[in-house]
Amino acid sequence: MAASYKRFPIPEFDHVALKDISWAPPKFLDPAEVQRLISSRLKGDLSSLGAYPVTPSDALCESLRLHGDHRHAVLCILPDRSTVMGRSNAWSIQQAWILSSLEAQSLNVIAQWKTPRPMNTRLGPENGIELSAQAVYVLTGHRYGDHWIGNRSIIQPEWRKEGASGGFAIVSASLDEVNNFHDCNLYFSW
Repeated sequence: MAASYKRFPIPEFDHVALKDISWAPPKFLDPAEVQRLISSRLKGDLSSLGAYPVTPSDALCESLRLHGDHRHAVLCILPDRSTVMGRSNAWSIQQAWILSSLEAQSLNVIAQWKTPRPMNTRLGPENGIELSAQAVYVLTGHRYGDHWIGNRSIIQPEWRKEGASGGFAIVSASLDEVNNFHDCNLYFSW
């Protein structure tokens, strides 16, 4: 007899499509280019909307207890209003940080999402959150003891939520030897 209720509803997530994806180390933007992109966006230019890999400071990573060879940030240049949603399918506990800046001393955490348990698709609110920031930074990692190890990531600029006019995805993998990029993913749309 089928149950008439769902005790723990689990968000939909097609993780199979994210298996066996080729990966190459990202080419990080230099600080001058980061500032140019942000300044341009703050002046109203929408031509730079998208995601860009950047190098966070050691001080920021230490404040987040984020370690490892693959720790990095992704600068997200956004329109005035956008939505971000998280999904995961991983054995390791995953965490995503959405930050207003990469300055450790003036750190403003917009969102900090952690998977509730292994092999759960929930990462943050089921339908995501609305953002009004024009530029944010995303970092992802998986738990290892009392700290986090940075995930490898791929930016998918072509990703679009059904019905959205724009967006992109940041997909990530915890393991170095397996190219399954469904561990800690963020999906931006507008």
